[in-house]
Amino acid sequence: MKAQVVVTRTADMDMRRDYVALPKDYGTKQYYEREDIVEIYRAVYENLDRLDKETGYSARFHACEKILVKPNLVSVYHNSGMEDSDYPESTDPRVFDAVIAYLKHFQKPIMITESSGKPMPTRNSFKNAGYDRIAKHHEVGLVALETKPIVRYMLPKAEVMKEVYIPELYQDIVDGRACYVSVPKLKTNIYTGVTLGFKNAMGTIPYALRERNHNYYINKKLADLLYLFRPDLILIDGIIGGEGNTPAPVDPVDTHVLVSGVNSVATDRVATEIMGIDPDTIPLITEAEKRGFGADEIEVIGERPVFHFRRATPTLMDDDFVNLFPNVRTLAGHNLPHAPQIKSLSDVTPEVVRELEKTCNGGCVNALRSGFEYIIYSQKKKFTNELVIIVGGGVVIDGKRYWFDRDGKAYEEAQIRAMTSPILALGNCASVLRDVAKYKADGCCSPSTCMLAATAAMGVTFPLLSLRNKTFFHFGMSAVLMVGERMLATLKGKYVDCPSQHLDQIYPIPELSQEDAEKDYIFWPLPEMDGAMKRKLLLDNLKIANLKPYK
Repeated sequence: MKAQVVVTRTADMDMRRDYVALPKDYGTKQYYEREDIVEIYRAVYENLDRLDKETGYSARFHACEKILVKPNLVSVYHNSGMEDSDYPESTDPRVFDAVIAYLKHFQKPIMITESSGKPMPTRNSFKNAGYDRIAKHHEVGLVALETKPIVRYMLPKAEVMKEVYIPELYQDIVDGRACYVSVPKLKTNIYTGVTLGFKNAMGTIPYALRERNHNYYINKKLADLLYLFRPDLILIDGIIGGEGNTPAPVDPVDTHVLVSGVNSVATDRVATEIMGIDPDTIPLITEAEKRGFGADEIEVIGERPVFHFRRATPTLMDDDFVNLFPNVRTLAGHNLPHAPQIKSLSDVTPEVVRELEKTCNGGCVNALRSGFEYIIYSQKKKFTNELVIIVGGGVVIDGKRYWFDRDGKAYEEAQIRAMTSPILALGNCASVLRDVAKYKADGCCSPSTCMLAATAAMGVTFPLLSLRNKTFFHFGMSAVLMVGERMLATLKGKYVDCPSQHLDQIYPIPELSQEDAEKDYIFWPLPEMDGAMKRKLLLDNLKIANLKPYK
């Protein structure tokens, strides 16, 4: 199978004006006459026209009943309490505006759909970036998915996410009635290396499902979702790229490029190469290709530049981290089946410790590093706070549990219990030391809890929850409304999420016939909500509003 990917470059000009949030004069004649806006519109139209010429994707859009468009607004960092006013975390609203204008030519109902990262209320993201004004200007729908009813499917071929929940609205995509357009950002990611066209669908599944298997299974989990639905069109916003540790703030890269395609895996492969990263080193991409979702051959139409993005650093042991937090000691000791098997203390080297630390790549270590990144981007100073971070349940050697620092030095459980420095027990794996920990980031994985644990341990207010965040009050009101809407739906017996369970397991589905086992997906009706389930889901929703880490 051959896939066409179109790359379009914009003119060499300053593109850092309003690349995170729209200005007040958006929608006016003056706005649309701006040099950067004219150039972005030109590039978007030229790119999508060329892609249609190569692939004929417009036939699909003429045939469908509606178009659902998803940006990446996991967090919108505009005047959000960090040192700089803007960070390229979210889809450029100037690009997204042009995409919506282009799609209107198909004369179909259009809905902008998104669910920001837990517990970020999507309403606040829409307002902060100006997406609410895009919807109003173009007279299209605007949907915060985290408050909407969900449906359930089985994925017989899935390796991890065999049970999946999606918004009821997205059932139209699965059934072929709606076209799905993914408009992500060109950026690196601390969990998966990159986050582009098909990972963007993580923002379509409900909060509790996102946290399931948000650990060493994350790449398989995201590839599993491709059995259910795939984008009909992908346009990656690379006007200003982002390098660093997403979902924390990332630094801008002036890439001035748009990348589009109709095969999301092939499109992501080309975009990854443009970032100067070998796609074969990104398990997210290779996992999807292994399942047959990629392409045997990729034809790139247009000039393909290569930049050198700084890759994400999912570790608490690198020199940069230690220089900024010199009194934070990370002790790694995973005993998971796929962890390095250590028989003797003499087997442990600094290289082995690094492997131990990343045994659960995609989980708590990555999330905690993101939390420290918020501190770095909001404080810009060295922190001397003492802290001992416990990663994993300990390596058992001759009947004793050990954890190891970055130099390979061993710490027995009794030594850790006797320490006077505050201890942070990271994730459910470290529960063996929970009783002596001052800070507990429970979950497997709960990214928000881990991130907040970092700021709590350093005595810093999480930037988005501080008065430095100029959207603080709207953020708070939006969060209250979001939780209230979810609870009201639950009281009415409507599911807006699955039960929250932080277990390191693959959640099972019923035994299937041979015929059903060969299907990509099977609709699986949700049971009528009984009193116990209603209470469970109501409590889960209350926890969303609890923004303090466990102490």
